[in-house]
Amino acid sequence: MSIDLTSALHDAVDGGTPVGPAPVDLPRVRSRARRRRAVHLGARGAVGVGAAGAVAFGAVQVVGPRDARTVLPADADAVPGACGSTVTSLLGASDPTLGLGVSTWSDPDALDTKHVRAPGPLGTFAGDSVYLDVVSSLPADGAGTPATEESSLRDTLALLEQGYAERLAAQAAGEDVDQAEIDELAQIVESMRASAEAARDDGVPSPPPTPVARVRVLVTYDDRVVAATTIPRDGQSDADAAWDRTVAGPTVRERAHLPLETCTVDGVGGDPLPSGTYDVLVARDAGAGVAPTAVAGPWTLVVPPRVGAVTGLPDGFPTDAVPMPPGRLLEVSGDAAEGWTVQIAVEGDDRFTVGADLLDDVPDAVEEYRAPTGARVLVPGWAVELRSGTEGDVTTLRYSVAPL
Repeated sequence: MSIDLTSALHDAVDGGTPVGPAPVDLPRVRSRARRRRAVHLGARGAVGVGAAGAVAFGAVQVVGPRDARTVLPADADAVPGACGSTVTSLLGASDPTLGLGVSTWSDPDALDTKHVRAPGPLGTFAGDSVYLDVVSSLPADGAGTPATEESSLRDTLALLEQGYAERLAAQAAGEDVDQAEIDELAQIVESMRASAEAARDDGVPSPPPTPVARVRVLVTYDDRVVAATTIPRDGQSDADAAWDRTVAGPTVRERAHLPLETCTVDGVGGDPLPSGTYDVLVARDAGAGVAPTAVAGPWTLVVPPRVGAVTGLPDGFPTDAVPMPPGRLLEVSGDAAEGWTVQIAVEGDDRFTVGADLLDDVPDAVEEYRAPTGARVLVPGWAVELRSGTEGDVTTLRYSVAPL
């Protein structure tokens, strides 16, 4: 299994507040880990285009016909709750000890999910994934191995070392890997090794994290599982999972990262979910090959139709430095000397996160701040302020682009 290094680092540097120690405390790693949240509509739109380099940042091709070619997974022999299975036998009275809500990581306007919430709409999401908050009021089930300072550091170090080795292997295979990134990873790994050795020598354990029930988030269409994720993620230690966990009185909240792509049956899967409305269930997982013991839901989640890149921007606008999500131009004013103001119509409750993450991914970008009300990112030659809003029934993003 290939590990996304920034995914591995996210829990340690940009996650919740567990009672155990923070495995990493490096500002540059925090910046890189933040990019893990990127919901690349560019990559999503590029699927099926068939030409390398067809998408640069937010320049997304129109892929409407892509939906019709997506085959949703189906496995008549699968245990209920597994990929491609039918969940009819699981539906019934919703388990009151499980709840679900949208994380502020996907929708900055979302309310913190501190209590078990009844089923209802989750929202519309145009990115290739969504972050959800899963709440359980039975925190004593399914505990993993308690974390100590040493085990937490060792868990993180193992992920870092594997990610570093994969980058080296990719470079040796001729892939385009930034040497500066490899050098930085080498320094991070060496720092982590020193920290792990120091923790081992001290021998002072930290308190164990609060245990949590293992749960599975199931996305269904016509009562068939078409996408899924688990808490903890497959292969994730309890020490690592603790960084996505928050205790609120008798409940435990965990952040789940749900890819909006088809799950895999017999090696086939990984396609973007077609546009439409899906049901989402939370199931208390009993382990591989066993049907869940309890299910809550359904909630509903909408994937909007694919759209093309923004067109109509004037000559001179820095499209390479200021990538935008696919959408429709509403207004633009300004010039290269004084700067630009651009407003576009973009679908999705995650539109602000989509737009901000695309800016963060510009080479040499510096995010000065990000808050629910807006973000400011410095990209080569320009300072960009981004805000989300609405114009009547139209959801929008507004860019203020000033020369540096």
